[in-house]
Amino acid sequence: MVYWIKELMEIFSDIFDKIINPIFAQPSFILGVVTLVGLIALKKPFAELIKGTTKTIIGVLLLQNGSGLMVSMFRPIIFGFTERFQIAGVIIDPYITLSAVTDALGEKLGWVGFTMLIGFGVNILLVVFRKYTHLHSLFLTGHVMFLQSALITWIVYYYFGSDMGATVIIAGILIGLYWSIGAQMNAKPTQIINKGVGFTVAHQQHLMNWFAWKVSPFLGNPEKSIEKIKFPAWLDEFKKVEVSVPMVMFIIFTPLLVMLGSESIQELSGMESWILYIPLVAISFGAYMMIMNLGIGMFVSELSEAFKGVSQKILPDAVIGVDGMALAPYAPNAVIAGFLVCALGQLSGVVILVIMNSPILIIPSFIPVFFDAAITAVFADTFGGWKALVVISFLVGLIHIFGSLWAAGNSGLVGGWMGNSDWATIWPLIMEGMKLISPIR
Repeated sequence: MVYWIKELMEIFSDIFDKIINPIFAQPSFILGVVTLVGLIALKKPFAELIKGTTKTIIGVLLLQNGSGLMVSMFRPIIFGFTERFQIAGVIIDPYITLSAVTDALGEKLGWVGFTMLIGFGVNILLVVFRKYTHLHSLFLTGHVMFLQSALITWIVYYYFGSDMGATVIIAGILIGLYWSIGAQMNAKPTQIINKGVGFTVAHQQHLMNWFAWKVSPFLGNPEKSIEKIKFPAWLDEFKKVEVSVPMVMFIIFTPLLVMLGSESIQELSGMESWILYIPLVAISFGAYMMIMNLGIGMFVSELSEAFKGVSQKILPDAVIGVDGMALAPYAPNAVIAGFLVCALGQLSGVVILVIMNSPILIIPSFIPVFFDAAITAVFADTFGGWKALVVISFLVGLIHIFGSLWAAGNSGLVGGWMGNSDWATIWPLIMEGMKLISPIR
């Protein structure tokens, strides 16, 4: 009897080592399985099960490959900058951060899928018991959920060094609470902006959106909205990622690379023409981001359908949390103005860091300026007009720089930080709390 039990245990051990463990090490397969389970729960036909699972796996692989290309492009630049000036360069961009997290977690990257699943479960539970929690908003911005789950998984592991079970449970609970409370904070003002359409903002700037709602009436007059001003049509080109991202990154990286000098650039790039390398970096950033966006779009569409379908069966009356850009059509001028003013705020912050000889230089990028500050600008303009928009958008730019400086020094990551305003305010504070109780930091 003992012999058979021993044989059975060895068989289970082999199955775990050769099948289950390799799957856990591959986030593409984990998220594929999560999608498959969700679609099965929705009783989807066999063809849709195959399509949804395959698209999820391919989408995550595209995301990982785009992330790897981005790392290979920018890591030498960051290290070159560090060696030359003895300061650490940190780019505030979610995808650069994902690349840094992917590198930091290594074989543990598969944990991210479990964090995301647990976080979503926490969000659902808090809405199920909304009579007691007063939380009725479901966070369903899939690509943001994945990015945030990856970062919080790393943060928890970095501070506690726990095994997979403890790490994903702690990270899942933390991110689930953030999704639930953050989306709920924005529910009431979002309903005013979208005139009761029935969704809330579920993104990465909940605190500043809430702040804009509360403070903007004291800064200006909502009757003097920037939407009453006619902007030139060419500014609409800023809304196209394939145009704006390379342009913004060219503006940012040109002075940085020039500071490195032609010899360093030639050594980094392996190209004789260092002048050609500068626009190539900017365009490559846009290309890699589009590869990652394609991958995210593929797996998020399937994963979100599974999540949303299951949640609607359980919680048909919940308020759905969506990407902040869903508010852009309600205030297109505010989006453009918020983008431009926040960029000035970020630039001012960088200048201050340079003057102060900061050991860490925060390098701006497109996403926090546009997909973060521009949405907060909609809240500011709606509740306080153009004056509130200018003040709050500039403030958000400064927060992006100085809050990220605070966070980056405690993150354990090389070269990147999320940058969006919640990750420059709420999360650095949480990380300080973790540091106080951490057994290893």
